[in-house]
Amino acid sequence: MDLRSEDLFAVAESLAELIGAPVTIEDENSTVLAYSTGEQSVDEARIDTILKRQVPGRYRQLLTDAGVFERLYRDTDVLYVDLHLPEVLPRAAIAVRDGDRPVGSIWAAMNSVPTPMQESILRSAAPFVAEHIAAERDRSDVTRRVQVDRVRTLINGGEPASRAAEALGMEGRLTVAAAAPVAIGRSVPSGGLSSFSLYLDALAVDSVAAQFDDVIYVVLAASETDVRRLAEDFLGRSRSGPTFVVAIGREVNTASQAHLSKGDADRVLTALQHARTGGAVGTMRESLGSVLALHVADIFDGLGALTPLAALARHDDQHGTDLVATASAFLRCGGDVAAAAATLHVHPNTLRNRLRRCVDSCEVDLTDADTRLILMLHLKLAGLRDR
Repeated sequence: MDLRSEDLFAVAESLAELIGAPVTIEDENSTVLAYSTGEQSVDEARIDTILKRQVPGRYRQLLTDAGVFERLYRDTDVLYVDLHLPEVLPRAAIAVRDGDRPVGSIWAAMNSVPTPMQESILRSAAPFVAEHIAAERDRSDVTRRVQVDRVRTLINGGEPASRAAEALGMEGRLTVAAAAPVAIGRSVPSGGLSSFSLYLDALAVDSVAAQFDDVIYVVLAASETDVRRLAEDFLGRSRSGPTFVVAIGREVNTASQAHLSKGDADRVLTALQHARTGGAVGTMRESLGSVLALHVADIFDGLGALTPLAALARHDDQHGTDLVATASAFLRCGGDVAAAAATLHVHPNTLRNRLRRCVDSCEVDLTDADTRLILMLHLKLAGLRDR
């Protein structure tokens, strides 16, 4: 029987028929690639594995603790595995290799130790299965690269984005979301892109996604409000949710404007990462103050001691005063002296005296609109950097 001409499911069926036992073919991460069907006896582990397309965590842990995976990928012959559990039949297993590298395995549920003939059939099948896995990965890699290139073109906007959107089936209104680790410099958790994509597929949401460096970009044919709801729901359900932040750009009417939505998402993402609040979802409307503060960070850094905040901080250091805290409370309370004084637990007259000192000693007049604007941005930036 020529297994090369069959797909993996047909290979699994042929093997099951030849050895008289149910067969699953898995990759090196215990993800099910194919399985046999028919009226063969099954156990709880096999049923769960097929339904979830993944060996359940409980059984993977049992196999790991028993040293099964270590032996499976170290040896080249058929391994007989008996966990001595009433709900799990023993298994005959053999590793599948691409050269010296394990790329998967074949598992057959058996009531007894495999016969020499059954072992011979499994050994003979392993190279053919390896060829199938390698070919499938090559096809997947090509498809993935094409998808990534199209998503990159789409989120960069302009006329090329319209053509990419047509190829992706994403014409019409779009919203770009960007997901990344909660802190700048961290790597995307393993499976982050696939879990987000699977979640959207399960809800039949029209979307495309790709990962560039440590950012996952998702383009959705949905409103900004709907995208926010989806992101919050995903982060709430996902075990990796607390390690992610998701930034949502504006909704645009055409693919040629997608770069505007991506630009929003990038700026909001940076602000969320500076805030370091895991599981946070943000839009430009909510994050504008932080975005603006970060945008002018280089200007503040270049001014050094010339800013109003630097003047107040210098006075505090030299004289043991609380002018920075006074200014911050006064601005947070919208210029309400009584409210700011209550926040600082001082008398309103004490606060007024401090405000006069800001003018007399530091030339920082908090009644001046420009001074308030500069101070609020600089205080916002300082708060983001302190986290």
